[in-house]
Amino acid sequence: AFLGGMILNVMPCVLPVLALKLFGLVHHSGASASTQRRAGIAYTAGVLVSFFALAVGIVILQSVTGAAGWGVQFQSPVYVVALCTVVFLFGLSMFGVFEVPALGSNVASTATARDGVGGDFMYGVFATLLATPCSAPLLAPAVTYAFSMPSAYVFVFFLTIGAGLAFPFLIIAFIPALFRLLPRPGAWMETFKQAMGFALVGAAVWVAYPLPALIGSKNFVLFLAFLTVVGAAAWLFGRFAGVAESGQRQATVGGIALLMMAVGGFFFLDLSYTDEMVCDDNSLQTDLAFADDIPWQPFTEDRLAAATNDGPVFIDFTADWCVTCKVNERVVIDTEPVRQAMADCGIIPLKADWTRRDEVITDWLARYGRAGVPFYLFVPSDGGDAVPLPDLLTSTALLETFAQGC
Repeated sequence: AFLGGMILNVMPCVLPVLALKLFGLVHHSGASASTQRRAGIAYTAGVLVSFFALAVGIVILQSVTGAAGWGVQFQSPVYVVALCTVVFLFGLSMFGVFEVPALGSNVASTATARDGVGGDFMYGVFATLLATPCSAPLLAPAVTYAFSMPSAYVFVFFLTIGAGLAFPFLIIAFIPALFRLLPRPGAWMETFKQAMGFALVGAAVWVAYPLPALIGSKNFVLFLAFLTVVGAAAWLFGRFAGVAESGQRQATVGGIALLMMAVGGFFFLDLSYTDEMVCDDNSLQTDLAFADDIPWQPFTEDRLAAATNDGPVFIDFTADWCVTCKVNERVVIDTEPVRQAMADCGIIPLKADWTRRDEVITDWLARYGRAGVPFYLFVPSDGGDAVPLPDLLTSTALLETFAQGC
């Protein structure tokens, strides 16, 4: 769990926030050792508090539904919309559209230290929120083991993952010599900060990616309209309630900005699950063409039973919000050598989409001791045991599995 948490630091979904954290470390490079330590402790606290809150939610979900998984909060439209909105606002703040917090100039100087600690804490919170749909090596078995044990283990393992995520920055904060390895502060930092604004807007786009499958294409477009209102409200606050303005003016303009967002949410947000589901008669297609892409068919138990009578089956357990899933699909699975091997072996590809809550897929994941996606399963045609594949696929491992099962 600890090593898996450390590896999360280099997963693509966490990198935008970690780049900003490195920006903060550079900013603290000239500060006193005590200030640097406070920054590291605040960031670690933000990570640990967030993982503790996530563990509470998991335990509650397990007690209510009997099942839970890593990243299941991304199956909730409310969570996805809230996180996307916050990350989008954070990106706008990097562009200088507004500042948080914008206290009055009369108290800004005395609030600097407190705001710095609060900012480091929030970096930890954002890192956790963006890390949870990612799967890293060593993380899946740790989470799966925790979910199979009493509730106390969920807290222990989740806090250990959080400690691993925060550990590199905590070490830097407590070893002053490491700060000398960082670049010196300078004018480049403002350019870097604005560049990170684009990275955060990109992260918001990624967070919003599963929304059409959750709330439908029409409501997704309306959500984009809501984000436009959010952007206008942020601009209003930044334009008329800057740091040089009085606290009363900031409170008034801030209230108007919040009212704008509330009205925008009332008119534009519909977060109910969509009924735009493709009709599926459960029939199995066996005359498949692999020339341009993999002819996936939706996973159902009936279709799997029929498919095993016609040839080997490859099942991709995936979700739109799973970055590791998408990377594996693009760079390993949907490639010419793999498609050719599938065609030569007569493999029938099935896709188990866990973007939305699906009890059948959840049960299949639990059957093989998995707490989330990605997960890959190869079912031979001779009735032999199904072969689970590693989360981080390689073409070599996939092709070898196909060759052995054909």
